[in-house]
Amino acid sequence: MDVPFGSRHRYRGTLTVICVAVAVALVAAMATVAGAKPQPGPEVPAAGVGTKAALDSPNCGPDGLLAYPYQQRAPCTRPLKQGESNGGATTMGVAKDSIKIILFVNTHEAQAAAWSQVGQFPPKDQATGQNAYTEDSYRDWNAVFAHSFNTWGRKVELETVTPSGPDEAAQHADALTVAAKKPFGVIVQATTGQVFAADLVAKKILVFYTGVTNEEAAKQAPYRWLFGPDSNAAAVNGAQFAARQLMGETAKWSGDFTNKKRVFGAVHPERGIDWKFFQDTAKQEGLKLAPGTDLVYSVPVDSAEAMQVQQAEAPNLVAKLKDAGVTTAMLYTTYNVTGYLFKAAESLDYHPEWVFAGYQVSDLEITARFNNGSYPEQMKHVFGIGTLPPYVNGLDDPQVGWFHWYWGPNTGVYSFTPVAPLYTLYAGVMLAGPKLTPKLFQQGLFAMPAHGGAASNQVQSYMFGYGRTSGLPYNEYSVVGLDYAVMWWSPTDAGKGKLVLDEGTGRFRYIDGAKRYYAGQWKKGEPKLFDKNNSIAQFESLPQSDVVPDYPCNQCPSTTS
Repeated sequence: MDVPFGSRHRYRGTLTVICVAVAVALVAAMATVAGAKPQPGPEVPAAGVGTKAALDSPNCGPDGLLAYPYQQRAPCTRPLKQGESNGGATTMGVAKDSIKIILFVNTHEAQAAAWSQVGQFPPKDQATGQNAYTEDSYRDWNAVFAHSFNTWGRKVELETVTPSGPDEAAQHADALTVAAKKPFGVIVQATTGQVFAADLVAKKILVFYTGVTNEEAAKQAPYRWLFGPDSNAAAVNGAQFAARQLMGETAKWSGDFTNKKRVFGAVHPERGIDWKFFQDTAKQEGLKLAPGTDLVYSVPVDSAEAMQVQQAEAPNLVAKLKDAGVTTAMLYTTYNVTGYLFKAAESLDYHPEWVFAGYQVSDLEITARFNNGSYPEQMKHVFGIGTLPPYVNGLDDPQVGWFHWYWGPNTGVYSFTPVAPLYTLYAGVMLAGPKLTPKLFQQGLFAMPAHGGAASNQVQSYMFGYGRTSGLPYNEYSVVGLDYAVMWWSPTDAGKGKLVLDEGTGRFRYIDGAKRYYAGQWKKGEPKLFDKNNSIAQFESLPQSDVVPDYPCNQCPSTTS
């Protein structure tokens, strides 16, 4: 699923917004990490997944999945029988014919003020080409989902609410305002904080909002659902990749240690990732960091302080890596912290292998090109695992194609941001069966087998999987960052970058046809990197494995106008 998104200081804040936009789109014994087998939970029997009634339903394709043209398609459920009750008001915000969802978005003034900022991707009115508001895009995507998903006789009704302010007092007040409306769930697309979300969860309202880890989401289950990258999955998969494909070999892709056996170090944030998942996975896999090189950088609560604090910390962190003889540094860092580390490494004449470990879409060309422009000697040694699938030459984004399938190319307000939360909402409602409750919502999603990406042997899509379906040692509540491909940085490749589709020089190249892996599936053996004969920067056409079915859109604006 697609979840897109002067001087160095001039663009630093802007590009951070890009990374946040990309994110806008999850706990068991660690003894099972390496060989964890995806395990769907029990289905909700009333949903009828796999029954003849489900397979014969009008919106079901011949493969038992919903009949719409997208790579991630949910399993079919049975329709309500004639005269069958859906249970009526089964929980707060749910009535016989409706499900109330609050859409918490910035004011029109705040949205419009952001449209002119570099790196922003405002919704577009397909008829006029003009910018539009977030709630308009949600309205039109809501119609797309309602066309194909079974909501058991109920209609998802979106009501827009805007924040009164970002401070904690305002968040508490806004949460009271929203809670008084008694919704089933709240989709947060406004600039706010976690206080607002926590207040709503305490009132047993589902919240769809990124910004916490899966372990934190699990403590708020079944009311907290995420739609950004899962940093904990990067901790598990990054450790497995390093242990199985790098450990024991020479640091041949470094600048200083080409004949030396790899010595590992790691840099990670103090919050936003549950580092124990890396440590426990590394222990099981036999991966050891050099003493004193499990390094932490600060993430101030006040983001305005972050640049100054992190810049000041970087030289000390890099000095520790160099003094410990680290040849191979694993980076769980935002692109700007990566830049600070590179700057410090340049001043110390230190050129190790830099392993991008799948953290926070570090394989985005627009940010990598920025660091490449400033620190090309360091970027020469960058490789690792990436979340994003390669760009397909000349192809419309499959998500755009799905939107046009329903609306047509010149109708509706399009944005990428509504898809992740609405997909989770609609899939959960459908798979919960007719008598919708938060607990059945969770059970239905946890029962859905992982699909897309590595789970479906696809290479141009993400893997979706909730609960224990992603091979991870905890319940998954997010939809992005569950599978990865092996990549390396090529500073001379020119073309479009992923997602943002920015033209420029410097691209990530992917080996083995961009084959994707998830936790427990990483093979052993060093990858063949930095060889253009064994890698691709883009697909020239959509791989056959990812071609979406060509279903008719019956009674859609695209076919009835």
